[in-house]
Amino acid sequence: MDNAGSTSRAMSADRACTEITLPQASSAQTPPAAQNDGIEGNAEVVSTPQAPRADMRFDTLEDAQRHYLAFARRRGFGIRYNYRKKSEVTGEYIRAAMVCHKAGHQAKEKEDTQKPKPVVPERMKCSNIRTDCPARMTLKVRDGTWLVTEFCDDHNHPLLKKWSLTGFLRSHRDIPEEDQEFIKILHTVNMETSRMMQVMATLYESVEGVPYTPKDMANFRSKLRAENKYIDMQNTMAYFEDLKSRDKDFYYRYKLDDEDRVQYLFWVDSAARKAYKNYNDCISFDATYMTNKYKMPFAPFIGINNHGQSIQLGCGFLKNELSESYIWLFESFLIAMDGVAPVNIITDQDGSMRAGIEKMFPNTTHRNCRWHIVDKATEEIGPFVAKIPGLREEMNDCINCSLTPQEFETRWNLMIQKYNVQNHEKIAALYQKRNSWVPAYFMQKFYPFLQTTQRSEGFNAVLKKYISPANSVLEFVLQYADIQAKIMKAEKKEDADSSLLTARSWSWHPIEKQMEKLYTKNIHARFQYEMSYTMSYNIRQAMVQLGVCQMPLAYVLRRWTCSAEENLVEELPGQPAVMPEESKKKMWLAVTCNEFKGLALCGNETEDGRKIIRNHMKSMKKDLASLKRETEKRAKKASASSDARKATQSAPAQTTQKDCHTQQVPPEEGTSCPKPRQTNRQKKPTGPLASTNPAVHATTLPTTKATEGSHPTAAEQTSETSEASNIRDPSVSNTKGRKRKQAYQKPLDIGRKEVRVCKQCGSTQHDLRMCPQRGELLVQN
Repeated sequence: MDNAGSTSRAMSADRACTEITLPQASSAQTPPAAQNDGIEGNAEVVSTPQAPRADMRFDTLEDAQRHYLAFARRRGFGIRYNYRKKSEVTGEYIRAAMVCHKAGHQAKEKEDTQKPKPVVPERMKCSNIRTDCPARMTLKVRDGTWLVTEFCDDHNHPLLKKWSLTGFLRSHRDIPEEDQEFIKILHTVNMETSRMMQVMATLYESVEGVPYTPKDMANFRSKLRAENKYIDMQNTMAYFEDLKSRDKDFYYRYKLDDEDRVQYLFWVDSAARKAYKNYNDCISFDATYMTNKYKMPFAPFIGINNHGQSIQLGCGFLKNELSESYIWLFESFLIAMDGVAPVNIITDQDGSMRAGIEKMFPNTTHRNCRWHIVDKATEEIGPFVAKIPGLREEMNDCINCSLTPQEFETRWNLMIQKYNVQNHEKIAALYQKRNSWVPAYFMQKFYPFLQTTQRSEGFNAVLKKYISPANSVLEFVLQYADIQAKIMKAEKKEDADSSLLTARSWSWHPIEKQMEKLYTKNIHARFQYEMSYTMSYNIRQAMVQLGVCQMPLAYVLRRWTCSAEENLVEELPGQPAVMPEESKKKMWLAVTCNEFKGLALCGNETEDGRKIIRNHMKSMKKDLASLKRETEKRAKKASASSDARKATQSAPAQTTQKDCHTQQVPPEEGTSCPKPRQTNRQKKPTGPLASTNPAVHATTLPTTKATEGSHPTAAEQTSETSEASNIRDPSVSNTKGRKRKQAYQKPLDIGRKEVRVCKQCGSTQHDLRMCPQRGELLVQN
């Protein structure tokens, strides 16, 4: 009975094969029809695939799938695996069945009566309706090959007639491995998915030629991001340990909470630590969001090098923007920089940040960003100041042109008395915090070329071009390293320009020539600009009469000269000087695929060209198959010789330990084994920077070094060893949809998030645009 059944199935399969009519070529997108090249029973077909039959054999299951896919696309349907069975002995596949994409029954959705339905309407989704299609191809392993045991090509649903439409079926939208490797490279540089598709369309020479959609590429990128899910911090710490093994001055520190989740993270490389020794006189500090999937604020330390460029001096991730978070970050910064605090620092108007600076940097001059304060003051007192003619101009002149604090305070008091604005609360509050933002209070302090946090904000803007809010911390760290390398390369370029190029002289004065030899190119250009304004006041003749021909070196800051030591351009140890071999392979593969695509398009114009391409492809496949077999043989021989060598070396050791026995003693009742992270815990540090939380890693302060008022250095720290498996990722912040507690509430029950207040009259019934007093003011003007 079984033989008869198999015979009938084979005959039905043969009849199905004879009745197949492939769609005729109707457009330029339809592949050419198959040509009979005289080889009978050839399973390797380049253009139109043969219809599978019951006695067809394939070397591997992948070859069978590839052949059935090509046939299914020409017929106008998709396929999927119905089942794949493995052998209980070898663990390899021995049976498989591929069916039509509409095979099977439609799954019924079960309604959960216990779960309330959300108020938010569900998104309308389209689905593929299954019609229990009988089309299938069944295979099993016979004599080391895959034999087709059953094939049916009867469909109970319409097939797609256009070749261009079959490419949108799920089974025909596979991303090739070579494309996946190239997409990974584009993904690491944070290229948008739409731009990636544009690049791939250029490589395929048409948008229609790309065998996948933008949604498929977006899903593939999601899989790449999910590789670090739940082990993101563990991989990050492993990467830091690898950097530390290659760069002994690399430093990082982190702190865990009670659930072993990372709360804070700080790291700085050796180049930044060396640069800080010369450029610690002015630091710009600010925090930004939307840099990682945990929504942890990112806080970089930005300095200024001898070319006037922004440089990175360390950075960190914080759980929140509370004062204790900034205290921990500044503490880590001090430890990394050998206890040397910045001379001057500029931040935005944040109370928690100010509290952290006052505690950890008590001798540092702290300045607030002038732009933020003025912009906020414009919103609060702008309409009021606009009512009084002349007040705005005199206030700006008092702020910008006062040279000393005494002059500013005198002019301010005269101004408020003149315009009778003593009782205005906002203006009084602006005056109370004058010593944190007015330029007159920082005339004797070093804040070169800035009065705002523009350098931090500029760096944050550049950073967000490299990273995405969906990135993991490891991806962020890698992109941060790329930005660091870009900064180092830019500084090398400026060093080369300062050494090789000669600036155009503005005057004949010898001081200009002297400064050209001392200053870097960018700083010398700024000096020329300032010198041109100085000479416009007829000071040139006075300098000639007094015999002033050189600038005293006491007035030349060494940090602006070309001889500034230990710049950021120090190369990291182990930095490759050539392109890695893997990168060369990926680049060669992309270029070669593009060349083969051009050859295929060129040969597709004529039948003789297609025949030449088919013949060469067959010859290449044979040569590559033989090369693969030889490579596998050599690899097996090398592996066998290596195993024999290891067995010979381990034989004496096994003889020595033959009579040795080990026994694992279980713990006594009522006792438990300690956690691995607590086995190597060190003594609690003492001193002003000692951490009270035992979950602070990579920085523990020795008790003999910590004294009151002293700061620990990175050299004095001892790294606490802990197993990476104990470190957990922070909680991922969900930014889409409503909050869970609001998903089942009606919009009117949620309430408004904030109450709008009119800035003109203070009413909550309208805003500034609809204020009646604003209309009266416009009529008066």
